[in-house]
Amino acid sequence: MDDRKFEVRCNAMPNGHLQVKAQALSVGVGQLIRKDGTEEMWQSVLVICEDDEDGQLTTKVIVCHPDWEQNLQIACIRSGKPESGKPAPALEIDLKSAHV
Repeated sequence: MDDRKFEVRCNAMPNGHLQVKAQALSVGVGQLIRKDGTEEMWQSVLVICEDDEDGQLTTKVIVCHPDWEQNLQIACIRSGKPESGKPAPALEIDLKSAHV
């Protein structure tokens, strides 16, 4: 039985690519920034995929900024969960931002 719940595909040109399925995953996207006169890689976007407390599959998109005290979740995407015999929507998308 295949119990993998998420899939990530990444093309990191020109260095290669990755495609894998997993039970949970997190991806951080870094980019070069200049802060206080020095350059550094900054994780500007995080994508976290996992089961939530209700058993739904969730994907959270979080943006980060070096001047912020807290990161900002900009999206939460859930796989629908049936309620009382009703069919569930394929995806539920919440675009309300929240500090995390």
